[in-house]
Amino acid sequence: MYTWYVVDAEDPATVQRLRAAWKDAPIENLEVLDMILDTAKAQVIAYAPELPSDDEYPSRYVLAQLMQARTLWAAGQVTSAGTVGEGEYVFTPRPMDKTVRTIIRPEDGKPDVG
Repeated sequence: MYTWYVVDAEDPATVQRLRAAWKDAPIENLEVLDMILDTAKAQVIAYAPELPSDDEYPSRYVLAQLMQARTLWAAGQVTSAGTVGEGEYVFTPRPMDKTVRTIIRPEDGKPDVG
């Protein structure tokens, strides 16, 4: 079980933990970074099929939070054309991509019979 990523100026260990997982995290403004992490967490919780009752969560939820935070940060860096990058290496960030969704809700391979 894992805990959500947060950053707290009063607790350098939170910044160090995030930096170890996300090398180029935008730590210049911890308030904005914490908002990004909190928003990603809220999106994971909203999309998750079930949550445990304690403060620790499955690793896939915490990984999804980290990946979604990166996506949110990248979305804020989008040019007016709606893309990130230069030349042939550009992409358009999505609010929550399929990879993050399948981390939160893994496909079990069983047919969905309605």
